[in-house]
Amino acid sequence: MKIIIGALAVVVAALLWSLDGIFLRPQLASISPTLVVFLEHSFGFIILLPFLFIYKSEIKNITKKQWGTIFWVALFGGALGTTFFTKALFLTGFVDVSVVILLQKFQPIFAILLSAIILKERFPAKFYIYAICALIGGYFVTFKDPSSINLGNATTMMAIFSLLAAFSWGSSTTFGKYSLKNINYGLLSALRFGFTIIIMLIPAIKYFSTLPSIESDVWRTLIIIVFTSGAVAMYLYYYGLKKIPASLATLCELAWPFSAVIFDYFFNHNILSATQIIGAVVLVIAVTLATRLNKTKIINGIVLAGNNNGERTGARTANLDISLAKNLPKGLYSCKVDLDGVFYRGLLYYGINSLTEKDCLEIHILEFNGDIYGKEITAITERYLRFPKKFKSVEKLSEQIKKDLSQSFNE
Repeated sequence: MKIIIGALAVVVAALLWSLDGIFLRPQLASISPTLVVFLEHSFGFIILLPFLFIYKSEIKNITKKQWGTIFWVALFGGALGTTFFTKALFLTGFVDVSVVILLQKFQPIFAILLSAIILKERFPAKFYIYAICALIGGYFVTFKDPSSINLGNATTMMAIFSLLAAFSWGSSTTFGKYSLKNINYGLLSALRFGFTIIIMLIPAIKYFSTLPSIESDVWRTLIIIVFTSGAVAMYLYYYGLKKIPASLATLCELAWPFSAVIFDYFFNHNILSATQIIGAVVLVIAVTLATRLNKTKIINGIVLAGNNNGERTGARTANLDISLAKNLPKGLYSCKVDLDGVFYRGLLYYGINSLTEKDCLEIHILEFNGDIYGKEITAITERYLRFPKKFKSVEKLSEQIKKDLSQSFNE
C-alpha cells in the first residue's frame, strides 16, 4: 500500500505539471519569466510555511552537506530550472507546447551524468548507445521539419532553454533524494521554496515596478499554479519520492510527457507531426532504458567451487552461476554483500576471466576470509566502476585488482 500511494503521488504531481505547461503557464506570457518564478515561489512559500514550524526540531539535524544540497536544489530546481522552462514555453508561441515537456525526458540522462561526475563512476557501454538514441529522438521532437533548421530562430532557442531546464531539474533530483535522508518532505519543500525566493529576489527587483499593472486574470492563474502545479505538486512529488524506489519514480514520471501531448491536443489543438511522434517514442524508450541501467541490481545465488585462482591473483572470490547476471551489464561494480545476515563491502565482476578466457560472475568480499562454498550469498550493486578487461598475465591482473580495491574504497 505504501508503494501504491507513493506512486500515485508522483503520477498526480506529473499530471499537474502537464497542466501547468500546457494550460496555466501560457496565460502568464504578459509578465517576465523572472517575475513569474519569484511570485509563484513567494506564494508557494506562504502555503508551505507551516512545515517550518511543525518540523523545526528537524532543522538542527540537517548537516552542512545537506544544506549545500538543499541550496543546489533551490538554485537549479527552483530558480534556474523554472526560469528556463518558462522561457522555453513562451518561445514556442504556445504552438507544440508539449515539445518543451517531452524534452524534459533528458532529465534522467543529466542526473546520471552528474552522479557519475561526482562519484567518478563509469557507464555500461549500452548507456552511450541509449544516450545517442535519446539525442536523435530529441532532435526529431524539436523540429516539425527536421530537414530545415535555423540555429537563430525561436525553435532552436526553445530547445536550448528546454535542455537547460532538463539539466537543472535533473541535477536537483540527484541532490533532492540525498536531502530527504533524514528530514520531512514538507520541510524540504518549504526550504527549497524559501531559498528560491532569496535567490530570485535580486533579478526580480527590476520588474517590481510592473506589479500594479498586472491584470487580475494573471494573479488568479498564479494562485491556481500555487495550489496545483507549484507548492502542492512539489509536496506530492517529494512525498512519493520518499516512499518508492528511484526506478519506479522514473516510470511514474512518464505520466508527464504522455499527458502533455494529450492535454496539448485538447486545450491548444496542437498535433505533433509524424516525425515528432516517432522522435518522442525513441526519446522516451531510450531514456527509460538508460535509466534502468543505472538502477540497483540484486544478485542472489549459491557460491560455486572455483579454480583456486584467488591464490594466484591475491584476491579470493566467490563464484556464482553466470545465468544470474543475464540482465546485468558486463563490468566491475562496487557492492554490498549479505552473507548470513551480515553485510560486507565488496566488488562484483561480470565479464571475461583472463585466466580461464570464459565469462564469469564473481564477488570479492572485503575483510572476509571464511569458507563459503555451497552457501547462499546476496550482492547489491552500488556503482559501476569500469568495463571488463582481459589481461595477458597474472601480474597485470593482480595490479588491476589492487588498483580497483584502492579506488573503490579509499576515495
